Formats: sequence, C-alpha cells, structure tokens
Amino acid sequence: MQPVLKNLSIGFVVLVSSIAWTTAGANDAVPQRLSPVESPVEFLNETDAKISEPVLDSEISPISYALDQDGSCDALQNGSACETCVPSADCGYDCEESFFTRQYLTGDLFGARSSLAESGILMDLQLTQFYQGVSSGGRSRNFAYGGKADYMFTFQGAKLGLNEGFSAILHAETRFGDDIDADAGLLSFPNSNMFYPLPGTNQTAITGLMFMQALSENFALTAGKFNLLDLWNMIYPNTGRGINGFMNLSLIAPTPIIRTTNLSINGAGALGLYEGQIQSALIVYDTNNSSTTAGVDDLFSDGAVILGYGRIFTELGGQPGSHALLGNWSSRSYTSVDPTSWTVIPGQGIAAGTQTGSWTISYILDQVLWTDSCNEKRNLRLMSQWMLADGNPNPYRWSSNVALQANGLVRCREQDSMGVGYFYNELSSDFKQLVNPIVGLRNVQGVELYYNAAITPWFHLTADLQVLEDANATDKTSVLPGLRANLRF
Repeated sequence: MQPVLKNLSIGFVVLVSSIAWTTAGANDAVPQRLSPVESPVEFLNETDAKISEPVLDSEISPISYALDQDGSCDALQNGSACETCVPSADCGYDCEESFFTRQYLTGDLFGARSSLAESGILMDLQLTQFYQGVSSGGRSRNFAYGGKADYMFTFQGAKLGLNEGFSAILHAETRFGDDIDADAGLLSFPNSNMFYPLPGTNQTAITGLMFMQALSENFALTAGKFNLLDLWNMIYPNTGRGINGFMNLSLIAPTPIIRTTNLSINGAGALGLYEGQIQSALIVYDTNNSSTTAGVDDLFSDGAVILGYGRIFTELGGQPGSHALLGNWSSRSYTSVDPTSWTVIPGQGIAAGTQTGSWTISYILDQVLWTDSCNEKRNLRLMSQWMLADGNPNPYRWSSNVALQANGLVRCREQDSMGVGYFYNELSSDFKQLVNPIVGLRNVQGVELYYNAAITPWFHLTADLQVLEDANATDKTSVLPGLRANLRF
C-alpha cells in the first residue's frame, strides 16, 4: 500500500469515528423520515383538487432522481419554533421567484411545464458536464471533457385517466465527449455517470423505463427496464447517481454487484413501502444488459438473477437511520474474466474455468448524525456499505466503503453539499493468481472529497478530488482533480 493513501485512509476512519461519537446524541430534533424526497405513494395518489392549484418548480421534480432541497426562503419561514434561526433577509435571499432563484433554468417554459404537470406528465431535463484528469500516477496522465444529458419523465396514472396509484418513469440519456476511466487505471471507476448508456461510446438511449402500480400505502408491483443507478438512487437519494454526490462508483454502490447486475436490466418484482420509502423488495431480472436495446429478444436466455432487499428503520440519538441487507444470486454461467457492461475485467484471453451461479450479500448502514433544528435540510449523515461475494466467478471477494455527507453545513448555503469517503475493494486470491501471468494485481482503494456549490438552484458546480490505487500493482497512486457542472432545464 502506498504510504500517502494509507495515512489518508487511517485519518479518515479516525475522523468518521470521532464525529459519529460526538454527534450521535447531540441533537434533540424531532425524528424525521430518512430520505427527504416525496413519497412514491403520496406522489401517485395526489387528489384531483390539487390539479387546479398553481404548480411550483419544486413540486414537479421526478421523485426518483433528484435530492431536492427547499429554497432558503421556504426553509427558513416555515414556522420553526427555534428563535435562533437566521432570517432569510440576513442571508441576502430574494424571496420572490426570479431567474436566479427558480428551480429550473427555463422556469415554467411559458406555462408548458405546469400544463404538462396538471395532465400528469412531469419533466426534468438535466445537463451534466465533467472536466476531470489524472494529474499524477495511474495508467496515464490526461485530462478529458465529457458530459451527459438526462431526459426524465414521470407519468402519473390517475391524472392521465389510468389506474389510481400507477406511474411510469422514463429515463433517456445522451453521452458525449470523453472520460478518464481508462487513464485512472484498472477497476478504479472514477466517473460512474459516464458509464451510461455504454462506457466509451457516445450515443443516445433509453436506459430506464420503470412501471409501478401501488396496491396500497405499503405494497407496490413494478416491472420494466431498471437503470441500476436510478434504482439505487430511489432507495438512497443521497447517493446521487454521480451528478450531485460522489463520482466514484465504489462510493455509490457496492462494487462486486457488477458481476451479476448490468447497467440496465429488464425485470419485475414487488416492493414493500414504509412511509413512502422502499423498505423491502423481491425482484427477478435478466442477466443481459439492455441499456442500449429493448432486451426482449434475448430476455432470460442466459439465466436470471433473484434479488432480495430488506431494511429496518431506526433512531440513534433522536436522528433517523436504517440498517439493510441486500443479496442476489444469478443462475448464469460465468468465468472470472468475463467482461461486464460496466468495464473490461483484467485477464482477457486467459482460459478460465466456467462456474454456474454467482452470488453477493451486503449490509448497508445509513444514519443521520446531526440535523439543524431550524431547518432539517441542513444535516450530516453517515453511510457505509459492505458486500461479500463468491470470489469465483466474481473477481471480487469483498468490498466496503464509509462516507460522510453534509447538506447546507455552511449557514446561508442551504443548497450546498459536501462529502468525504473512503472505499476498499478486495480482489479474490483465485482471480489474482489466474491473471498474474499477464498483470500483477492488487486490491483497489481510494479516497474522494467533493464540494457541490449551488450557484443558483438550477446550476450546481462541484469541485472533486480523488486519490486512488487501481488494480494494476505497477501503477503509482493516482491523483484525480475534477470539476462537474450540472444544469437543470
């Protein structure tokens, strides 16, 4: 292990431990729901009476994709009992909607956005641009510019004259430019959002088309094409899909899942809900990637994956949290060097034994550590994900990450966010031994730090820094500075 990265990782663990110890019982705010996003059930069962009311930008964001934060005026004028709250005027806010305070760059689009919302069609268009590079170490030193356009539409069944509780969510993506995933080194994944629709290819595709039918407040059925990052962001909105939180895949989701689960998969299943949040799931999906195809012709031709998820909501020191278990099993036959839709696995061309079946099991901790009693959007949370894999045919044996994320930590900057995280991905000894004649491998680890500044509600600029050790044992520790600009139209 490189000394610099070792010291960083040790220091980060000490920092997380000390903050968790000192803040766990320090706040006596009223307990709140863990994810500040609109409930899927509440969202699907809006009353017809609400249709005639004015539609604000903040009301028409698709529930699955964005961790919306209330404007400072609303957040600070909602009748809080705290006498020490800073008035919006003291922060310099303009409490009347203007070009610089509205949620979307284009506002209401001359009435088109609110008209569509009244008819049950919610629209969210985003453009995210990246300028990221390898300043030292890694496979090669290079800086690259690229980006993604996201077109997201939510269709509400009741308003469209369909079933009450029915919704459909469509996500199309356009990828352009370049990324530095290859330059950073093997299995380092420094820019997860640029994997879609396919890594290294510039094209437009529908990567997600999810249908959901809520049968009650606690149960829903779902089917369609699941975009994995969207699905994970629906359960844990703070993960951010790589456009407003961490950029490295290993700090967004447990990395070993890339063996059994592709970028986009066709499937169906059932969801258990608790106060609008997904508490449990049982989903069966295809083993083939469908991020750029309909995926119908070869549906389940190579096997199926069964995924189970269960989550318990808890409180610690008056702050909400949750503990979850997630496991999946694939019936497909693999070798440990088979490429995935996410990346090329080292060792291509090696004759490896075929194994039928692959599994993973993981534990996910999500805990709010501190909340401003005057404004619940200002908070500090801890998230940690641990995953164990079979080690063959999965090239990984286990992985872990731990991250701290803060929203509005700086007073009068309620829509800013920041985070620091560390991850460690252990490759299996069998895989290392198999690939060793071609390339010497080591375990992958890294640290990421970001600050996401809300220049306006519709324009966020993020400074990001990653320090990584990729899987190639001959590569030096890489330093990756980057900028990310997100525009919501």
